Amino acid sequence: MWIGKRIRIERIINRETGNTVIVPMDHGVSMGAIEGLRDMPKIINAVAEGGANAVVLHKGMVIHGHRGYGRDIG
Repeated sequence: MWIGKRIRIERIINRETGNTVIVPMDHGVSMGAIEGLRDMPKIINAVAEGGANAVVLHKGMVIHGHRGYGRDIG
């Protein structure tokens, strides 16, 4: 496997356990804003700190998924 692909995969799949937790948060397109899920950077940080390996976002929300601290998530 190429190193670039391996690095990206390891952001999603825990290299020690082989397990992953992916949280879908792309509901905004079909359902609109949901009460309690309006502050996306805050929610994504909470999800990451809770142990998720990745989140699924709509392309317009990707900017909120970049964390300037803590561990990377896919």
